[in-house]
Amino acid sequence: MRISEMITKIKANKSFRGTTKYVIDKEKAKIIGGNMYGQTTNKLVEQFTLSAHLNPQIKDPCYHLMLSVPKTDRTLNDDELANLSQRHFATVIVLSRLKGDESQVKQPSKRISDSKLNQLVDEFIESELPAYDFFIARHSDKKHDHTHIVASRVNNLDGKSIRTWNNYAYSEHSARLLEREFQLTQVQSSWESKHKAMTRNQLERVERDGLPGEEIMRRAIDKVAENKPKMPQFIEQLWRKHQVKAIVSYYGHGGVRGIKFGIDVGSVNEDGSPRLLWKQGGNLNKYKCSFKKLQTELGVSYDPKRDDAEIKRLSEMLETAQILPINQQTINYTLSTKATGNLQTPTNKSESMSKMKSSLTSEQALELYRHYSTGYERELVTDRDKSVAAKALKDGQPTHEVEDILKASPALWSASEARALVLIAESNLELQQHKFQLSPTEKQQLKQELLTLAVPVAVGIINHLLKDSDENTLRFKQSTLTKQGSELVYTHDTRGEIFRVEVNKIHQGKLEYSPIHVGEIEREDIDHWHKAKGVLEEYLQSTQPLQQPQPVSETKSKGLSL
Repeated sequence: MRISEMITKIKANKSFRGTTKYVIDKEKAKIIGGNMYGQTTNKLVEQFTLSAHLNPQIKDPCYHLMLSVPKTDRTLNDDELANLSQRHFATVIVLSRLKGDESQVKQPSKRISDSKLNQLVDEFIESELPAYDFFIARHSDKKHDHTHIVASRVNNLDGKSIRTWNNYAYSEHSARLLEREFQLTQVQSSWESKHKAMTRNQLERVERDGLPGEEIMRRAIDKVAENKPKMPQFIEQLWRKHQVKAIVSYYGHGGVRGIKFGIDVGSVNEDGSPRLLWKQGGNLNKYKCSFKKLQTELGVSYDPKRDDAEIKRLSEMLETAQILPINQQTINYTLSTKATGNLQTPTNKSESMSKMKSSLTSEQALELYRHYSTGYERELVTDRDKSVAAKALKDGQPTHEVEDILKASPALWSASEARALVLIAESNLELQQHKFQLSPTEKQQLKQELLTLAVPVAVGIINHLLKDSDENTLRFKQSTLTKQGSELVYTHDTRGEIFRVEVNKIHQGKLEYSPIHVGEIEREDIDHWHKAKGVLEEYLQSTQPLQQPQPVSETKSKGLSL
């Protein structure tokens, strides 16, 4: 299948360096246009940074636009592609400045006329475009050539920024104008057709694979439905001819609940098995892919008495049927439950293992890093990235993709360093999992171990580190120690109160403490207080160099009841 329309993508982000490096470091990448003096990442970022400083209030100063011309159209040379890309960039800026009805690009009766818009774009390119730093790079490493426009949103003359509101609609409208101007294949905009606009993730797959999984499924459904098959034959042919799974679910009372479709888009689970992209029929295409619309819109025939038993049998088998990319191997399909009772497809372990290569682009990895690092901005970078790895693993990301996410960190981890961080995160997660499997006796021992270690250290910290201030609270990285009268309270930011104990001094300077409340203890709490003990002992040594430091008392608790 080939793309038959010009594809556009547009995004504002924070990272000039990450975006520029992604664009120009690609194999066969070539700068073909723009107005910047640099040819390397450092030189380009240097110029972008100077521009961004003119308007430091902008959170996302980097503008990144992508244009992809379908392979079915004529091949454009560098000058043509640079001209097309530059005009696209200018058109999006001009549209972003319009107000009122003229800006309503989705409404032909209201929006600015094509002739007036083209005139404004010509004037903008002549007089204002040079005030924006931008470069255009051509990528020829995919099934279709495409360009990336990387720009500063800041005007170097007045410091004003390009508005990004409604930029996806403006970008798509610009593409339709360019198709006419450059005599390329003309298509309708998403709001003028029955197909929904592609999401950002779909567009990423267009750039990477040439066609997104959702579009493959839509086209397969249209193709199979052409002959108006019965519902069981429709499900069977989707699998046999297109490797698309169609699973029908039922309510408890027996009626059909819905249908979902799944396809392999190259993502894998940690064991190397394919992780399918699943879409509910109604979400895949709201006009004709729900179970009901398959019948009313596409003419697929369904009779509950005739079809339900066969549909349920097919669904049960498809749930466990192995799937291979249809472009890699012809499917040797057997559908004979009388003989085997199974759907059979050829298996190839080496093909499955080859998918362990990450499917993430650099930009996707950067977006995921920002997502998983939210809330950890003030942590040291190593601790932050351990947390990023743990969150990504908990979220079901494969380990090889977590490594790529970590390599998008400002720390610029190498592959081996990223792998080490993932191993640490996996180890910590295993410890956490083990915690939930502890017996009541083991949990009791863990609580006893924490209190025996932490209480004397906490008293030492309060007595020594806070003695010359009016403070009664000490803030740690993700937790707080507070003195409330004779009580010590240790609270974790996300897990709440870990322990609350009442402390009294008895003869010879020893301590007596009684727990008031002890919450859920984790192994990381023990590690934390070992570190705190070391910090306290170092402090005592530095402030009392002539005396042998007194050891922190680790007395046993009195009346401890958990």
